[in-house]
Amino acid sequence: MAVLCLLLSLSVAHALLLDVDQVKLPQYHTYGKRLVLAGGHLDENNNEIYNTIVKLAGGENYAKIGIVTAGSADPADSCNYYSDLFLHRYKAQSVYCIPIDVNHTSNNFNDDVVDKIKQQTGFFFGGGDQQRIIDSLPLFQYYVLLAHISVPAMREITGLFDAGAVIAGSSTGTACQSSAVMIRGGMSWDALRYGAFKSENKDHPDDLIYNNNGGLRMLHGFILDTHFSQRGREGRLIRLLSDTRHLYNGVDWGIGVDENTALVIRHAGTSQAEGEIIGENGVFFADVSNSHVDNSTKYFNIDNVMVHYLTHGDKIFLQNKTIKFSRTKTQMKGHENYDHALTTQDIFGGNRRHPTQKSEFTRVATSIFDSRLETSSYGDTYENNPRFRVTMSRAVAGAEGFVERKHSFHTDITSYRNLYVKIDFSP
Repeated sequence: MAVLCLLLSLSVAHALLLDVDQVKLPQYHTYGKRLVLAGGHLDENNNEIYNTIVKLAGGENYAKIGIVTAGSADPADSCNYYSDLFLHRYKAQSVYCIPIDVNHTSNNFNDDVVDKIKQQTGFFFGGGDQQRIIDSLPLFQYYVLLAHISVPAMREITGLFDAGAVIAGSSTGTACQSSAVMIRGGMSWDALRYGAFKSENKDHPDDLIYNNNGGLRMLHGFILDTHFSQRGREGRLIRLLSDTRHLYNGVDWGIGVDENTALVIRHAGTSQAEGEIIGENGVFFADVSNSHVDNSTKYFNIDNVMVHYLTHGDKIFLQNKTIKFSRTKTQMKGHENYDHALTTQDIFGGNRRHPTQKSEFTRVATSIFDSRLETSSYGDTYENNPRFRVTMSRAVAGAEGFVERKHSFHTDITSYRNLYVKIDFSP
């Protein structure tokens, strides 16, 4: 009993410690709490994204970047890559590879490691497997009767984030940042066919898997997904939102970040929180708050999902979900380039076979706003038994598309909001 009381006392003491107002970094007063959430395949030549990370960490020759490579199968190799990039190309003052991974979890309590973490002005989480990051960097250590103490390494990272240190990540390093259920893997068709699962089944490697306890809790209110359009992940995100929204950390909104693209969030956790898209492609937002699932059908059937797709320079205000399109774009209504919208027989096919073209889902969706004669279209899954159909329509309140015209349909920088989506199966 004495030990239990001591643990409970420690738990309360640490909770109180976390509430103490930490001295704010200079950049906090301009940007508040910030995240740079990249979607993976982040090109080392993407000056815009890397320079933004360094800027939000205090700027060239000032930024001190803590690198987290716990998600990688080879943490040392990842450390060398990012260290060279941030130090020599993007002019950070210093880089510290945090020596914590699944094989070195004791360093969470190492005083020297924790002291080095305290010196950083930003953190970058690399790719790999998001579950390895969660296993490597726990927020708390739990004991009997739910008594727990905060773990020093993550306590300091979280405290510095609250004080203005930027949190950045790519791929896995983005997917692990939310407090909502954390997606771990899966394919869109399998997600629609079988649903979401808490644990892996080696006989079904394409199942939609999620961590019920969520991620690192840097962002609230959204499920995060990455490599998004390129791998056709729209179906799995919508299914995960729908299947888990009733859970204690389930949410109605999901964010899917494309490759070589980032969502930059400033003033996170406040009513002024805003996200801006930078980089090459776009960011997908799915809202299932008013959706309806028909449980009388044999296979998954959902309607009234609202989706939005934002590209370079667009902003979304995260509290009220207001969208502001970039001034470089013009409204498409009345200026459409085509008579008819497109369809596809591989709606979640991504664009791996044609990387210079829009993904299949994006191609159909944006064509609806670029059509003079049609307000809706559809795409079927390549897989069958069953074959799912995704129906999309702009014939709803607030639906509109914006575009920055380039040389062709596939190079146009196109955004839209309030596209109605229904997913059902074709007999």
